[in-house]
Amino acid sequence: MSQFGMQLPGGRAKRAASPDMFTALAFIAVAFLTAACAVMWQAASHVGKDGSPFQPQEAGNIVIKQATP
Repeated sequence: MSQFGMQLPGGRAKRAASPDMFTALAFIAVAFLTAACAVMWQAASHVGKDGSPFQPQEAGNIVIKQATP
């Protein structure tokens, strides 16, 4: 019957959707962006006012927190 273009129900196996290369690249990009945010948070904490990454230093009165050995 397939020679006449007729298809029987269940004759063709359906393939389930699976993650492709672009999905994997998106997950890798999110992981790298998360790591970059963590590194920048630590760097901003070292130079921010009172150890806060969100408070900028005052001009002429810059104090950088020293790491204790």
